[in-house]
Amino acid sequence: MPGLILLAPGETTEFPTGHGRIRFRKYGRDGREFIRAAVHVEEPSVDGESRVALATLRPDAYPYAGAWLAAVAEHAPAAADHRNPEAAPASVRLLAEMTRTHANGVPRHSDGSVSWSVPGASARVWPDGRVEVQRAGCVVLAVRLEGSGWDSARVAAVADAGLRLLCAPEARHMTRTSEPSGWAWSSLWAGRSFDGASEAVCSCGWRVMAASRLGARGAAAEHVRKAVAVAPC
Repeated sequence: MPGLILLAPGETTEFPTGHGRIRFRKYGRDGREFIRAAVHVEEPSVDGESRVALATLRPDAYPYAGAWLAAVAEHAPAAADHRNPEAAPASVRLLAEMTRTHANGVPRHSDGSVSWSVPGASARVWPDGRVEVQRAGCVVLAVRLEGSGWDSARVAAVADAGLRLLCAPEARHMTRTSEPSGWAWSSLWAGRSFDGASEAVCSCGWRVMAASRLGARGAAAEHVRKAVAVAPC
């Protein structure tokens, strides 16, 4: 990633990734500078459109720009178009891995956006494709995702990437387990059968199925113990 702080006002530079290229341009001066970063896919559409995201970065976000924009490029759709994303903010919230629980539902703001938080950081997603990740009122990663190829899973991956960069260390391994299905009628057994399986999920992306919720909780605790043991000081 180029040294963004060294760019002069009006200067433009590009950075290639394995999933496309990122074009940077600096605006402003005298302490009021910011950078616009356009993420382009490798193969443009038939009308020549290749931009799938446009990020706005303030100086305090420069250290995180490379990793975050690389994640945007990685999860971007293969093709660009001029339509709005098809992602639903509530679905994005449900698919996000960097989250505690959905027990209280997914409340929406008056503008249709959905927000959630983890220790040290928060995310907000709008229906028009805007995604904003913020660290405790200072560092802000803001991007507008462009094109109908952005579904809820892709947008959730972008929000997760930003939250992992800005969250407190303890938020990188938040675990939860799913409610077992329990008793249900089974056509196979001509009666009722019990399904006690539960999935353990961690905010880092780790997940595993267990035969019971107790087993899932045990697996989650072991995962966190190992993750903390290998984490750098």
